[in-house]
Amino acid sequence: MTKEIFDLVEASADRMGACEPKWLKKRAKPKFKVEKHGDSGPPIILLHGLFGAMSNWDSTIPFMSQYGQTYTLGFPLLSGHRSEVRVKSLAAYTEFFIREQGFSKVVLCGNSLGGHVAMRLCLSTPELVDCMVLSATSGLYEHSVDTLPVRIGEKFVREHMGKVFFNQSFVTDEAVAEVVQILTDRMNTLNLIHAARSAKKDNLGDRLPEIKVPTLLLWGEDDTVTTMTVARKFDELLPNSELVTIKNCGHAPMIEYPEWFSEQVERFLRKECSLMGSS
Repeated sequence: MTKEIFDLVEASADRMGACEPKWLKKRAKPKFKVEKHGDSGPPIILLHGLFGAMSNWDSTIPFMSQYGQTYTLGFPLLSGHRSEVRVKSLAAYTEFFIREQGFSKVVLCGNSLGGHVAMRLCLSTPELVDCMVLSATSGLYEHSVDTLPVRIGEKFVREHMGKVFFNQSFVTDEAVAEVVQILTDRMNTLNLIHAARSAKKDNLGDRLPEIKVPTLLLWGEDDTVTTMTVARKFDELLPNSELVTIKNCGHAPMIEYPEWFSEQVERFLRKECSLMGSS
């Protein structure tokens, strides 16, 4: 079974092009960090962003797990080899997880870089994707951090986090300290820069019309990273999309407005997802 999964993922990687994560070249099963919540409904794969983490979904899970099986998947952005943090490599990583779980179709729900990965996966293996939820996703244009100062301190991190949230109460001393600690490791910083550059180079504008699955776009109207101009462009280029926005919200709606986010996802899935009611 594992050999068959490797064959399928390799074929997808070939279709994407320039996708050679180390684990796939060596045919060594990747290690997954994942948390599952909910016992019934469609499998919903939650994908975080570049500076994000699995915990970004913590506030939404109590709501989303009531109507779906939520799988919070952690990307190997810090632990992975340089070849494993590119957008296409992360798509292959996510595909391997989905196939290993034995899912015939899933709902992909991604924020920022996670949404970009979701679109890449949908383009390479559309048969695995029932529908998508994209929030503040990269893939067209964003004000991203693809360069970092030599000395990364609290001031830089606080300013960057301040651009992510409309409500500055989310920029806590603890959160800032956690990111500073991560970025003091030079290899961590290099991996994140490499991932950011990969996302910036991977413009999907010409490919978006190929994505036929129902897609919900959830956007904060005060997002300064992927602005409303970007949101409207996604809505224009995706043939089966719906754009829903919320005021006084930045780049991470699932953190600033988790109940609203979850309600919109449920409404969308009940309308568009063929897997609703499955277990």
